[in-house]
Amino acid sequence: MKTISRLVRRYIAAAFAIVLLILLFNIAAFLGVLTSSYNVAHEKSDWRIGSFAASFSEDEAGVLRPEESANTQSLLSACAWAMLLDDEGNVLWRHNLPESLDHRYTVSQVASFSRWYWADYPVFTYLNDYGIVVAGMPKGSYVRFDYYINATILDGLLSALPKLLLVDGALVIAVCLLLGFRASRPLREVGRGIDALSRGEEVELAEHGMTAELAGKLNRTSALLAGQRKAIAKRDSARTNWIAGVSHDIRTPLSLIFGHAEQLERAASLPEAQQKKAAAIRVQAQRIRMLIEDLNLTSKLQYDAQPLRLEETLAGPFLRQVMTDFCNSPLCERCTVGFDMDAQAGQTSLLLDGALCRRALENLLLNSVRHNPQGCALSVTVRGGEALSLTVSDDGVGYPEKVLLALDHPDSVESPPHILGLHLVRQIVLAHGGRVSFANGEQGGAIALITLPAHPRAGGVPALPHSDPRRPPRGKAQARRPRPR
Repeated sequence: MKTISRLVRRYIAAAFAIVLLILLFNIAAFLGVLTSSYNVAHEKSDWRIGSFAASFSEDEAGVLRPEESANTQSLLSACAWAMLLDDEGNVLWRHNLPESLDHRYTVSQVASFSRWYWADYPVFTYLNDYGIVVAGMPKGSYVRFDYYINATILDGLLSALPKLLLVDGALVIAVCLLLGFRASRPLREVGRGIDALSRGEEVELAEHGMTAELAGKLNRTSALLAGQRKAIAKRDSARTNWIAGVSHDIRTPLSLIFGHAEQLERAASLPEAQQKKAAAIRVQAQRIRMLIEDLNLTSKLQYDAQPLRLEETLAGPFLRQVMTDFCNSPLCERCTVGFDMDAQAGQTSLLLDGALCRRALENLLLNSVRHNPQGCALSVTVRGGEALSLTVSDDGVGYPEKVLLALDHPDSVESPPHILGLHLVRQIVLAHGGRVSFANGEQGGAIALITLPAHPRAGGVPALPHSDPRRPPRGKAQARRPRPR
């Protein structure tokens, strides 16, 4: 899963950056503290004591004393005590010197306190023309070190420092990679589980590690979805079986009604009024049979139970045959039909299930006839190109707004109207990889636009040069151009 891999890479990079920043911050803070402390100590020891030591002079009586200045007062206020020793170790001048320290000093004592402490006092010294100025700071105010290192060892450490830094960096990267790998394993498992859920597969993840809670929720979600899929499949199977059973049970009595009505319609002994009633019964029985067939077909298409018998077909002969059969049917008696197909559309090759596509076009035509009992002008326009565009329009009452809303947004209509025929048209077109849209014309009437992808001709379907694709079909009801609307 790319998201998990990207997350792990960012996690490792962020961990390495955090470690590096913390290390650099600690080094900078340590060096800053050392520098600040050294500067303060240097200011209070070397510079201030040096200036103080240089200020000593003899007065008229031959007594040594420092000059009165701000630096002298500042140093004396900061020191616990101070004194001036001559070359023999005698105290020539003193300030707040404890009695225990007011004595002659030997060379070894001077060497000791000049580098370390004296009586637990941090001691700073400075030479002047009269001897050694000694300043004792308050106890615990400073920490003094005396550190030595072998030059060979120091040179070895300095030369090995780049290698040491590389080793440290490699260790940091290794630790980050190890942590990232350990963190990525459960995340990758969860990612695979999410991918499986998105494909509709069942998931059963191990619930351990830092993703235990998430894995448990995914397992429960998978079980819930599996249960829902089983319930939906059971419901759909029951629905399909019920539709198939009702269709089978009604087929025999419907055939009897249809046959007897046709016999009564042709019986010469019956009055004309009775024959018309028998004809009406036959027409309604035929309509019930078509509705049952549409119901079976839409149910099969919805659950992919209807196999598509696709064949390479030329659009011109196929559409002319459909239009001719429709014009020869009694349903076309109350309407006029205009059929216009350009030459390119007539030679367009399509990959079709002929029976299904015939049913879709017939449903559109019969929908216009059925909802315009007073008659209407039907127009079928076909244009070719990269895709075949087929438009079926009429000048009748058009589609009700509720029908258009149910076709475009089926979930938004609480009580959807009866649109089984149009719904079947959409299913058939979508099954062939096409598009269909329904609308009303600006001056009234219904418009249905079907777009089907063209299929490269493989040579199995011969062209028909002797046929004119623009020639309207002829039959029982002559096809004509639509009358002006």
